[in-house]
Amino acid sequence: MADEVAEESAEVNSELPAEEVIKTGPVAVLSQVEKTYQLDSVSVPVIKGVNILVRHACFTVLLGPSGSGKTTLLNMIGCIDRPDKGEIVVADTKVAELNDDELSDFRARNIGFIFQNFNLLPVLSAYENIEYPLLLAGASAKKRGTRVPRLLEAVGLSDRAKNLPGQLSGGQRQRVAIARALARKPKLVIADEPTANLDSQTGAAILNLMRRLVERYEISFLFSSHDPEVIKAADDIIYLKDGLIQKIQRKGFGESS
Repeated sequence: MADEVAEESAEVNSELPAEEVIKTGPVAVLSQVEKTYQLDSVSVPVIKGVNILVRHACFTVLLGPSGSGKTTLLNMIGCIDRPDKGEIVVADTKVAELNDDELSDFRARNIGFIFQNFNLLPVLSAYENIEYPLLLAGASAKKRGTRVPRLLEAVGLSDRAKNLPGQLSGGQRQRVAIARALARKPKLVIADEPTANLDSQTGAAILNLMRRLVERYEISFLFSSHDPEVIKAADDIIYLKDGLIQKIQRKGFGESS
């Protein structure tokens, strides 16, 4: 595993100043967003009026204890769930104005997802897993034949294109999952604890890869994580507790609360 990892490694409510927002173009903006779940006869408020701006081409981490609302926020920003109140804008689109079918199409075009357990299709090769979103989108054979090899090269798996997931290590499978998330050139990639099921060395290699991809493709990565290495690598850290933003730290802009 060590040799394999070494090989892989080689390969809150006050936001940014207006001029910086205009310059970079935020990939997602949440304004006074609230979410409550109904458990039998009990209403459980999970998100309580938060304001968040996710910067373009940045590595953003949601940090907070279990039950703080991190996964709920990711689901709403990822257009999987809708808020009860407030407004969410992703890729310059007010998602509340989209019906369910439009929202599904919008999500597929603009947002990529990376899962803890990879969620690769076991009967498809690494190449085919990455190609699958492009097939669903109706991409031409020419486009797929160009895009997939480039993504395999970007994640350092050109020589594993024909391997099935069961023939790959955990780190390699996560690399395939990352490449698949990038297949349709999304504006935003979302991951819930992406290094949780990896050993520390493999997690570090995956983290370095994702940082390089942020720079190479100028997309935004939004994670929830408790991994100290992920937190150290973040451009922005959003601290969440009991459904409220406690503070936001942005590299180059200090801290807001």
